Amino acid sequence: MKKYFIDCKSVDYNGLSVRVCGAFPSSRTIFFSSGKKTGKKGILSLYRSALEAVANGWNVAYIPGLPSSAAIEMGVYEKEGGSLFAFIPMGMGSVSRSLLSRCLVTGGGVISVVEDEATFSMEALNGACSVAATVSDATLVATENLRITPNYLVSALDEGRCVGVLESALNGKSARNLVRDGALTVSTLSGLLLSPRYITYPDKNGKYAIMGERFTLMDVERYEKR
Repeated sequence: MKKYFIDCKSVDYNGLSVRVCGAFPSSRTIFFSSGKKTGKKGILSLYRSALEAVANGWNVAYIPGLPSSAAIEMGVYEKEGGSLFAFIPMGMGSVSRSLLSRCLVTGGGVISVVEDEATFSMEALNGACSVAATVSDATLVATENLRITPNYLVSALDEGRCVGVLESALNGKSARNLVRDGALTVSTLSGLLLSPRYITYPDKNGKYAIMGERFTLMDVERYEKR
């Protein structure tokens, strides 16, 4: 199979050389920290959260290739205005055209913290998560089997940055520890926002659908004035 050329640039981030194709997150970005064990409830919550993020003027950062990835992407694509940033645990040489297209079409990008020809490793995964959480204004944790609290989440709480834990993730001891240490427990992203203009709610005839459930975006400001 013929290889294709990826036009990347190097960005210096806190002394770390980061490889970027497309844009690099600048502001109003939320990192969705999910994992292999993100059940249906968590995936639905991430989909709704992605809808809410874009509707409220936020961008979304995530790790592609996980069970929740498609739901996150779908939520971003449903509304115009939000960018999608994929932080990958591998080199740019492993990136598919499809992933590039899915991010670039939103005005986002693909970001790697390892050499272009590097393959997947847990060290690379931890590095991708760490950079994604550090460059984002907030992190939403959706991993049900979070056994050890990652350093980047501890640092985020210590620095006063916003960390939320989805209700579906509270089966994990470390997720409960995060709440004990100051993280907020929420059902979707709007629970982290001080004054969300839009939230999602189930509606049999809703416009947005995933996994057999339909959702409608509700304008909170307009709703409250009724």
